[in-house]
Amino acid sequence: MVAMQQVWPRFVPAVDHFEVYEQASRPHSPERPWVMLCMITSVDGSVSVQGRSGPLGGPVDWAVLSALRGCADAIVVGAGTARSEDYGPPSVTAEVRERRLARGQEAVPLLAVVSGRGDLDPAARLFAGPERVRLYLAAAAPASRRESLAGVADVRTAGDRTAEAAEAAAIIADLAAGGRSLILLEGGPRLNAAFAAADLIDEFCITRWLPAGPA
Repeated sequence: MVAMQQVWPRFVPAVDHFEVYEQASRPHSPERPWVMLCMITSVDGSVSVQGRSGPLGGPVDWAVLSALRGCADAIVVGAGTARSEDYGPPSVTAEVRERRLARGQEAVPLLAVVSGRGDLDPAARLFAGPERVRLYLAAAAPASRRESLAGVADVRTAGDRTAEAAEAAAIIADLAAGGRSLILLEGGPRLNAAFAAADLIDEFCITRWLPAGPA
């Protein structure tokens, strides 16, 4: 009988993604939260398929995203991404909830949505959870939009769209003031660029996807 040794890929046991990210060593500062960026992109630079990033990811990508969300104190996302991806309220498993509470975190992360004009539907699934969404609007956002969204979200002002890097810094300062020290940034590209321009991204979690089309 001839034995065969498998050299590659090596077998590894199932990975607890949440435990990996939960135990990672990160600096903590009360003045400056640690910001993780999570995104997926194709090797040619595309960040969406037909306007959505979801189709670019697979089961492992979703597992990593869930783990990062489970670790974060707050999730920051642009309104365009929240609309196109049909964001709902953040949720975690019962086990992750217990571990968050044991660490002194809130049971689920705060969801913070960034919008220039407040072009969001107050009846959207985004606002359907028991925890109130935080909504950062530009100073120039119409008063009518502020009023309609104030009933479903904690509406705050964060700069204006003429200085997006300053807007990103204002958002981080506001989250830090509330004691949130680990932030997950989920895009889209314009919001990511604003945080990068302000030098506010500390950790990159990026998946490169190789798409296959017709030959």
